[in-house]
Amino acid sequence: MFKKLASYNRFEYYSPYLRIFVCLYLLKDIVTMWEFNGIIYESNSFLIPEISPYLNFFSIDILFFREYFYVFYSIYILLIFLFLFGIGKRITPLLLFLSLGVIQTLSWLTLNGGDNILKFIILYFVFIDSYSKFSLFKNKKSKNKKLSNLLSNLGGYSLCFHFCLIYFISAIHKIHADVWFNGIATYYILASERFQGTFLNTSLVQNGFFVTITTYGTIIIELFFPFLVWNKNLKFYMLFLAFSLHLGIAIFMMLYDFQILFIMILGFFISNEEWKQIMEKTKFLFAKVKTKFTN
Repeated sequence: MFKKLASYNRFEYYSPYLRIFVCLYLLKDIVTMWEFNGIIYESNSFLIPEISPYLNFFSIDILFFREYFYVFYSIYILLIFLFLFGIGKRITPLLLFLSLGVIQTLSWLTLNGGDNILKFIILYFVFIDSYSKFSLFKNKKSKNKKLSNLLSNLGGYSLCFHFCLIYFISAIHKIHADVWFNGIATYYILASERFQGTFLNTSLVQNGFFVTITTYGTIIIELFFPFLVWNKNLKFYMLFLAFSLHLGIAIFMMLYDFQILFIMILGFFISNEEWKQIMEKTKFLFAKVKTKFTN
């Protein structure tokens, strides 16, 4: 098994795209939250920071980062750009992971489920070799390529297993909740004023069939995805269902960031060879459409 994992980097094709997305996602958060820095991050903030296990381990007071917030923030932004351009390889994502932990500790009130897994994605990139593309400097051939491939694949599969675990635990919790168990959760969600994403929401919640199918369908997808996505014959069906689930949540519930991040993670379940086949077919279709319209 380890010999196979060390033979090649299974995530070489897609991992650079996810790395770029993560960096843009972090930069987007910086821009959108900038005007709130004073009330969230700075020393006069009303928020009481959460306890950070690794800061406590090193006996570092979280209030120190509030006192010198913009110095720390400048380093954090620099790390994002270093990671974006593939500089620093394994050390940069490790430092970025630690820095993001501080940011999330200070801004715990603003976090969502996507932020929780985002931190771990960066941690997995300490091991994942994502520098075959979109790197400022050419990726030098490792002296121990097999070890690099092994670490990269273990990191990539860890991300996939983490994603599956999130789905499975979410499904188990839903099964034990009355509104999900009774098939009416979608009604209460889409009928809520908070989640009026489209003008169709009001009409859809009046449709019993839609409410029942979407409620139990969500549970079924989350419950069986962790097991069926590994089957070659069923993988793309499960990925399509998961993609549809998150796209639907984004559209009807206006939870965009969380859902886009989860959709991007789905790409990690597709191997290099499968991605190349998808891109070749896509290019062929575009060429065919272009020929049709130009003739």
